[in-house]
Amino acid sequence: MTRLTPLNAGFATIGQGAGPMMVTWKAGLFHKHGLDIGRPRIMGGAKGVVRGLMNGEIQFGNMAAPAPLRADLKGEADLVFLTGGINQQFILGRPGINRREELAGKRIGFVGDGGLNDALVKFIIAKLNAAGIAGLREETVPGGGDKELDALLSGKCDAIVSTPPESIEAHRQGCNYLIDFAEYGLNYALGGIAARRDYVERNPEITRQFIKAYVEGMHRYRTDREFTVGVQAEYSGIADRTVAEETYDLTRPGMPPVPYPVVASLQTLLDFMATDLPEAKNADARKFVDDSFIRELQNSGFIASLAPSR
Repeated sequence: MTRLTPLNAGFATIGQGAGPMMVTWKAGLFHKHGLDIGRPRIMGGAKGVVRGLMNGEIQFGNMAAPAPLRADLKGEADLVFLTGGINQQFILGRPGINRREELAGKRIGFVGDGGLNDALVKFIIAKLNAAGIAGLREETVPGGGDKELDALLSGKCDAIVSTPPESIEAHRQGCNYLIDFAEYGLNYALGGIAARRDYVERNPEITRQFIKAYVEGMHRYRTDREFTVGVQAEYSGIADRTVAEETYDLTRPGMPPVPYPVVASLQTLLDFMATDLPEAKNADARKFVDDSFIRELQNSGFIASLAPSR
């Protein structure tokens, strides 16, 4: 019997972004490709994933891009993205706000932890100002999907950045989708699987096995709705299966068959981060990406060999 390589993997928070990793694990694909990975760990946000990677608690992590990019730029870490990943994000308006133009002069929830929420809030304020929708301003709210939704519904703010499944619950309570960040090419480019650069260099075969399993898991996610919805409901603790179904239906269309890290969109994020992070000025997104394993899987025919999408 082939001996499996033990290692650990983790993700930032419960939500749609960790779906492919959990599908890969639940389907036994890590095991299939020679890896002994226990249940992936919840690391308490992207900063927790960065810490876990740097201290060796985990070897591969799924997270949004701002935290690792910021840590890399400040010299606190040396992480590279190996794949892209799901990260569907929206601007939701409170009940009664139906169009983005109505955000002029309003308040948008701002967590203030330096994570993805903060980056997207600042990004959309700048984009709306450039489009003539002026005066949207930050309003500090507690972090966490439910807390942000409470702030929105209570009128503490007029809009929030939200992601499935939380955004689905908000929509059911009368909140409206005003902006899909896919408009800016950011629906599939805000994160993915990352690892320490030195770990990848020392362990190319393990990295190859992990990425191969993950790519097959993403394919399973894309092509097996019933299985994926079940996994999403289970690991997210979603009691209402229809919420898991809507989460799948919102995220599935943005998933390409070959999950390369999206360098152009990471560059967009870096360029914007430079407005308040001097180290990001003139930073090249290619420095933070190693797509060689994905490219190898594509060139070898492995990705094409997976069953056609249904």
